[in-house]
Amino acid sequence: MKTITTPIHLDSSQFEILSEESKRRKISVGELLHSLVKQYLDEIFISRKRDQADFMSIVGLGDSGKHDVSENHDKYLGELIAHEHLR
Repeated sequence: MKTITTPIHLDSSQFEILSEESKRRKISVGELLHSLVKQYLDEIFISRKRDQADFMSIVGLGDSGKHDVSENHDKYLGELIAHEHLR
């Protein structure tokens, strides 16, 4: 994968915090930023996949096995209501 170098502007307090953390981890500020960006993007990707999976979980939820529901929905609703009423 191609690596791209890009300038980044940080205020002095941000740089100080990153510098302290990079020293604690014994890595460069650049390596720390790279790992933070990777972690952030991984979390976004996982979150989007989870959201998509949650949404897709409703697909087929009401599958009756009938293939003519769009044409005969009134008939099927009537049968369902009658069945519920007779219980």
